[in-house]
Amino acid sequence: MRFPFLVALISSLAVAGTFWYQSTAHICPVPLTYRLGQVDSHFTITRDEAIARLGEAEKAWEEKAGRELFTYDENGVLVVDFIFDDRQAEADSESVQRQELDRLFEETETLKKTIEESQKEYEEKTKTYEKNVAAYEASLSRHNERVNRYNDQGGAPSDVFADIERERQALDARSAELNRDADTLNKLGQSINALGQKSNELVEAYNREVEAYNKEHGFAKEFTQGDYQDGRIHIYKFSSSEELVSVLVHEFGHALGIDHVDDENAVMYYLLKEDGSVPVLNETDLKAFTTVCGTGNEREATIRRLIREFIHNNL
Repeated sequence: MRFPFLVALISSLAVAGTFWYQSTAHICPVPLTYRLGQVDSHFTITRDEAIARLGEAEKAWEEKAGRELFTYDENGVLVVDFIFDDRQAEADSESVQRQELDRLFEETETLKKTIEESQKEYEEKTKTYEKNVAAYEASLSRHNERVNRYNDQGGAPSDVFADIERERQALDARSAELNRDADTLNKLGQSINALGQKSNELVEAYNREVEAYNKEHGFAKEFTQGDYQDGRIHIYKFSSSEELVSVLVHEFGHALGIDHVDDENAVMYYLLKEDGSVPVLNETDLKAFTTVCGTGNEREATIRRLIREFIHNNL
């Protein structure tokens, strides 16, 4: 009688254990094996690049958690698919608009620098011109005084008259030269005014583009770039490597069983933080992680890990 009872007991324990494992297997299933699934050809990313970004997302979690959480495996349980739809098409459109904004901004800054340099040149030439005009007027005044003095005396001797004539011709030449300098200054001033007008037009165009961009794209975005469901991560859109890694880190968190947190600076916040930086888990993220995954040394976690490794190695 004992043998059938023992078999029944073992069977009951096996059933209970199987039920326990199946009902808790979704709780922080670490180390979680993952792999890259399909990558739609419409995405401008290679499989190697996608795997590299997955590695960055894995590193973001493991460095902060201080333990192995993910393992890339071509037979991995967690599958990451890149699925192209209208969201990525919108991201591509956004990228084009952003490039146009960058182009306008760069053109505006270049023109601004040109104006500043031209203005500096204008001011320096104006100072030189005014100094030369003052020197010319002083020389002209002395010349006129000399002419008047000899006129009052009834005329200048022939040798003095010849010298006065040479002096007059030099002053006339200097006057013509100053007139040319004045004309050059006038044209430079007109050029600066024209550049200023063009700069204003560029600034207006840039502001219009910024307004249009903000109207279409400039709002807080929920994590519609990707999602996690039924053991798969779906990536729908990304505009940069940093954004892709941010989405992957976020969805990896969901794959661990972590929900959204109420901290706008956290990776697991429900809105995407678009500052172009590499995502870094903060204390709120780590607290949510520990709540779900514990320290990794708990008995239940150890048992689940051993069962998972046994299943993975023998099936």
